[in-house]
Amino acid sequence: MNRSIVKLLTISMALILATGLRPSVMTAQQASPSDSLVISVLTMGPGDEVFERFGHIAIRVHDITTGVDSAYNWGMFDFAQPHFLQRFLTGDTRYWMQGFPSLPLVAAYQQNGRAVWEQTLALTAAEKVTLKRHIETNALEANKYYRYDYYRDNCSTRVRDALDVVLHGELKRTANSKDNDVSYRSETLRLAVTYPITNVAMDFVLGRPADATISAWDEMFIPMRLRDLIRGVWVRHTDGTRGRLVMSERVLVADERYADAENRTDLKPMALIVGMSFTALILVLGFFAGRFGAARMAFGVVGAAWHGVVGLAGMLGLYAGLFTRHVFMGQNINWLLATPASLALLVLLPMALRKTAKPRVVSAARGLAAITAGAAIFTVLLRAFPAFTQDNLPIIALLLPGHVAVAAVLWRVTRENKNRSDN
Repeated sequence: MNRSIVKLLTISMALILATGLRPSVMTAQQASPSDSLVISVLTMGPGDEVFERFGHIAIRVHDITTGVDSAYNWGMFDFAQPHFLQRFLTGDTRYWMQGFPSLPLVAAYQQNGRAVWEQTLALTAAEKVTLKRHIETNALEANKYYRYDYYRDNCSTRVRDALDVVLHGELKRTANSKDNDVSYRSETLRLAVTYPITNVAMDFVLGRPADATISAWDEMFIPMRLRDLIRGVWVRHTDGTRGRLVMSERVLVADERYADAENRTDLKPMALIVGMSFTALILVLGFFAGRFGAARMAFGVVGAAWHGVVGLAGMLGLYAGLFTRHVFMGQNINWLLATPASLALLVLLPMALRKTAKPRVVSAARGLAAITAGAAIFTVLLRAFPAFTQDNLPIIALLLPGHVAVAAVLWRVTRENKNRSDN
């Protein structure tokens, strides 16, 4: 939960207190006198910002007798934290959990155009007390901070784990018995589909570990998946009885403007179109580069920009895989499609295209271009070996044609310089 939501929460709370309004969507549930605790899961759908596309979730604890009604979430972060970007890139992001009054919280998400569902849990009285104590202990200053992980330790997995604690592992046993056919990569790309460039970037930095099929338990790193799974799950309670985990469900805020896509979008057609369009541009510039200085210069600028962007992306991906705690960014053969050689070509390629270019500069640029093209082709060959197979066909379609085209045109255009140096 970022600062914008907190700001909206504050405004919503002030409005509710000033007007005395209690929205009809949040009327108190009925409870027996001997059991005044009503515990439910609040699931907030995707929002407009890319980091909001994965939804949000909280546990609502409502004491009918005292009137205390708080929703606890584990998604608190602040962009203004010292070294936030560095922590984010190295996988050492610091998040924390916090409770907020339930009514203003829902109102804040409503103002942001995000859907909200509430699922009232059919827990025993003892399980409710245990869960309440677990949350209160977790909310203590000494316990509330944790190292956030996109997939294995986030706001949703914390809710999942809290429920599993009070059910003595019953939720995990039930979830692991269900078949599943998704991966961390497929779920990530599915939810970020409305951000094509970000989608491709995330596809690029995710390595082979992100392609493994995950269990229904692991899939609950997404709040909406957790909502769907507990909706129909039956569990054995700590008192020996067996029944549905969710007693009732209702939509508190019905808003579909940011609804998550049902399926992952196939990036291959778009990537191939972009990759082949760039290749066509390079080939056209290369055709005229021998006769027109402007075409030669344009090829140098476009080729250098291409390798500059690709090289920078490759260095960031390599850094993320080798020097951070992002496990699912490791073992990534996409690095072969964006090698450090591209960063060198950012400088050497335009220099090699000069009529007065030194032979060693031409040779270096030609060699590095050949390395980038060869490494890209090698990436395709690696797919023949199961140990190196990665779900990266869109990245190959995007980068391979361009690398080969730039290398071929560079060799052709600099042939005159090379022949002159040989003579």
